[in-house]
Amino acid sequence: MQLRTLILQKQHDRTWIASLILVCLSILMHFGLAFILYILAKGDIRNPQKQMKLERYNKIALFIIVTVSIINVVINILMLTTNPKSFLDERSLELLQQKI
Repeated sequence: MQLRTLILQKQHDRTWIASLILVCLSILMHFGLAFILYILAKGDIRNPQKQMKLERYNKIALFIIVTVSIINVVINILMLTTNPKSFLDERSLELLQQKI
């Protein structure tokens, strides 16, 4: 939803670029997290030889989850600073100004 909102926005400034980069980073991290969770689901924790490796993957998954959460908070803060009129085209802006 955040990516769709950014794509529909007409104003492309530094905040827009930062938001776009963060949204893409968040999506990539979600794919990485899905891969790590798949590895964890397939692993056998009862096997002593694999316990250390699975615990490491579990810690990495936790780090990615926390990082993605922080990134999403920053994205939402950046998107709150966006001018709502930047989503409108020129004709819509003219109509809006005529009514005011």
